[in-house]
Amino acid sequence: MQTVITNLSSLWEVVLAALIFGAGVPAVFAFAVRWWANAESVDAEGRVRRNYPALAGALTCLILIVVVVITGILFTAKAFIAHQFGIHLFGQS
Repeated sequence: MQTVITNLSSLWEVVLAALIFGAGVPAVFAFAVRWWANAESVDAEGRVRRNYPALAGALTCLILIVVVVITGILFTAKAFIAHQFGIHLFGQS
């Protein structure tokens, strides 16, 4: 019974990680694409109007996605990096 309780108490961590990385990162990417599409518009006279807040939001989302991907790669390879190069990331000993 203790094993079941321990597994259930750790389940919320797995669910939270799955929600963040499984649904959160694609949702941020969707916001980036939506804001990027609204960053420029053409008026009736054919002039291009730029929406700088939308462009800034899109670029912020894309930078966040790149940071998350690089962090995920480094977290996955932390033991290899510690062994090969002596750089200890994320508390790897």
